[in-house]
Amino acid sequence: RYQLTRGIASGDALLSWSPNEQQRYELKLEGFVAGISVLDWVSAGAIDNAGIAPDRFVIRRRGRDSQAANFQRDAGKITFSGPMHEVPLVAGVQDRLTWMLQLPAVIEAAPQRFGAGASVVLMVIGARGGADVWTFNVIGADRVGDIAALKLVREARKPRDVQAEVWLDPARGHIPLRAVLSQPDGGASLELQLQTGS
Repeated sequence: RYQLTRGIASGDALLSWSPNEQQRYELKLEGFVAGISVLDWVSAGAIDNAGIAPDRFVIRRRGRDSQAANFQRDAGKITFSGPMHEVPLVAGVQDRLTWMLQLPAVIEAAPQRFGAGASVVLMVIGARGGADVWTFNVIGADRVGDIAALKLVREARKPRDVQAEVWLDPARGHIPLRAVLSQPDGGASLELQLQTGS
C-alpha cells in the first residue's frame, strides 16, 4: 500500500503482484483520491529467463477508452490498441508498470554490482505506443524517512520523456519505498510512497 500524490491531490494506491505456479503473473496498480479511481493499470504475462515478460498492459481511465500494449511474442512484435504502428519485441522488455518490479529484481540478484555510478538499462513500453530505453543511474545510499534506501534516477533525455526517481529498500528485496514520475509537459508529478507497516 502506498500514499499517492498527484499535484495537490492525495489518496491511496495498492500495488498487487500475483504470480502463480504456471509461471504466469498479474500485476495491478490501483489508485484512489477521495474514493474516486485515478489509477487503474494492469499488466499480465509470464516469467521467463529475462524476468517479467508482459503479454498485455492496459491503462483504464474513467470515461475514456482503455489503452493497451500487446506483446505478441510469437510474432516478435508489440502492437497497440490506438496507434497503428508496431515495435519489435526484444528480450527483457517491460511495460510502464512492470519496470517497478523488474528493476528491483535485477538489483536484488547481484546487489554488489550496483553501487553509486552503476546503471540498469530497461526497454520500457507505454500503452499509448511509446517505446524507449530507460537508463536508471544509481545515485547511491539515501533515506526515505528513517529507512535506509538505494536511490536511482532515470533522467529525461528528450522533451517528451518521463523522469523517474525511485528509492528501493535493500532490507526487503529492494521493493520500491518511493517513486516519483515527473511529466515532460509540466503536468503534475505522480508520487508513490510506501505506507508504514506495508
